[in-house]
Amino acid sequence: MGKQKLKIIPYYTGKETLEEALKDNKSSSLLWLEILFNDDIYWKGIKYPRVRKAYVKACVWYHNFKSLIDSCIKRRPLEFIKGKIDSAQTRRFQEALNFVRN
Repeated sequence: MGKQKLKIIPYYTGKETLEEALKDNKSSSLLWLEILFNDDIYWKGIKYPRVRKAYVKACVWYHNFKSLIDSCIKRRPLEFIKGKIDSAQTRRFQEALNFVRN
């Protein structure tokens, strides 16, 4: 897996590597945000089930908020995957977006 540089998860949990994050439930629950706002890592190539599930969720969120995300940060587009977002996680999404823009 290498030593990929995480951006979001260390801010919330202090876990610095993907290996550490995958062993921690709170960090794992934030993987979708890490994928959504950190395109320095080739997430699609990581085959761990938690990462794959988070990747799909990040893709859904990306395409539901593509204009907003693209206006705030520079990132390569995520693949189009249809799905519904959980509106209960909107605050966490907004918080993470504000964090990466600053």
